[in-house]
Amino acid sequence: MALVQGREADRWHRQLRGYAELYLDVLRNRRMCLCGMLAAEYPTLPDAMQASVVSFFNQNETWLQHVLEQGRSDGSLHFTGSARDTARMIISCLEGAMLVTRPYGDIPRFQDTAANLVSGLTSLPAIQD
Repeated sequence: MALVQGREADRWHRQLRGYAELYLDVLRNRRMCLCGMLAAEYPTLPDAMQASVVSFFNQNETWLQHVLEQGRSDGSLHFTGSARDTARMIISCLEGAMLVTRPYGDIPRFQDTAANLVSGLTSLPAIQD
């Protein structure tokens, strides 16, 4: 596995950064992830809604797992454990960071967390706004 250089090496970093920016955009609009909020009330939801919440997280996990596997195979992403477990960690971290950021009203708090998360998976430096 040779380390990929240039644009190709940056591809998976951009994908992960873009994913984190989806959460950031929600925060900037003074909102929270709907499925994250529904997950907090999961036991009280009707069965169809429960299935939709699980499907949302499964789809995100599958996409992230693919990105992680591709980045690991070309040498541009580095993480311990399985891509599946790392994908779950990313989702959990971003959902939790949104929740913790909200009472502070401090979007840079979320940005720092997301940047550290992404930069910890890649050999490229974290990119800030």
